[in-house]
Amino acid sequence: MILTKTTILVIEDDDSVRQTLIDMLELNGFRTLVATNGLSGLQLAQREAPSLIVTDVAMPGMTGFELLEQLRRDEGLRSIPVIVISAQRERAATRRGMELGAADFISKPFTEAELMHSITTRLEKKALVDELDAFAHTVAHDLKNPLCVLAGRISILQEMIGNADPAILQQQASAASLAATRLNRILDELLILAGVRHQAVIPTTIDTASIVAEAVDRLKDTIEEHNACIVQTERWPVALGYSPWVTQVWVNYLSNAAKYGGRRPNITLGGELSPDGHYARFFVQDNGPGMDESAQRKLFQPFTRLSNVRTGGHGLGLSIVRRIIEKLGGRIGVDSTPGQGARFWFDLPIPPESTASPPPWGGALHENPDHRRRTVHQANPAGPARA
Repeated sequence: MILTKTTILVIEDDDSVRQTLIDMLELNGFRTLVATNGLSGLQLAQREAPSLIVTDVAMPGMTGFELLEQLRRDEGLRSIPVIVISAQRERAATRRGMELGAADFISKPFTEAELMHSITTRLEKKALVDELDAFAHTVAHDLKNPLCVLAGRISILQEMIGNADPAILQQQASAASLAATRLNRILDELLILAGVRHQAVIPTTIDTASIVAEAVDRLKDTIEEHNACIVQTERWPVALGYSPWVTQVWVNYLSNAAKYGGRRPNITLGGELSPDGHYARFFVQDNGPGMDESAQRKLFQPFTRLSNVRTGGHGLGLSIVRRIIEKLGGRIGVDSTPGQGARFWFDLPIPPESTASPPPWGGALHENPDHRRRTVHQANPAGPARA
């Protein structure tokens, strides 16, 4: 499942107008959902949760205005921007649509440029609002918990100084240190998320073998804690990117695979040409519980917790991945079936010279400097297994 295409729901009863809208949207890279009346459109929105809705006003069964009323009553749908397209030019119709929560009102006939400008503007505004909400949620929740732990442990340490067993003091100090580390990690993620939006980079050829080695080294403690075994390919496809950002992507994917990849996770790292031949595809495969399509659609959104989909965890990691890969001109996704693990992947553009005459396997290569060792890290086989 590719998760980078923005989904737009089109609700229009006129066949020719509906097809025109679909063609315009898909030619501009959007994924479309289609309904021919307000009632089926509402049901589709409830099931698929699109990023934006484009709807007509005069439709059988449920008008566009009635649809707006229903959307605004639904807590899960009220934040979705709705663009109303109608042949009604009266100011009263426009005013009513806006009062009901429409994000914009476009009169028929309309141009592609007019439609795309309205959609782009509303999606950018929604992304900013979602990001601010995610930031507020993080400050209120994720920062508050470790701060409470840190303050509590320090308070205990202050009371115990001078009359406590050194081992107990060390235990409290270690707990305080872990809370401080968690705080620092959350702040780092917030800074990365904000920086990717504003920082301009020029993608260059990256050394994936070195990037993966650095990511594994950063996660040494996590890998050992969860008794994970990691195996990587001997050769990597050549790709364009920005090494510090791509390293962060690998760190997020690997961390999640180690934590949620099943009992004694077996994790495979690989690279290949994407199915359409236009990108280098990198993946992290785990042997965890997997997930259904509904759960997959919830991933990569700001502050969507992996724990809501799998078994436990936090935060902004996958939304950072999405921000980075889209900024680098790539794509992200996940392939998973319940009970059969998950393969999280990301695509990066390949250099023009790599597409001219690719090797038979499907892409230019970087050799793994340690090509004789496929196992990057394996925990002590006799160690305790963790879920």
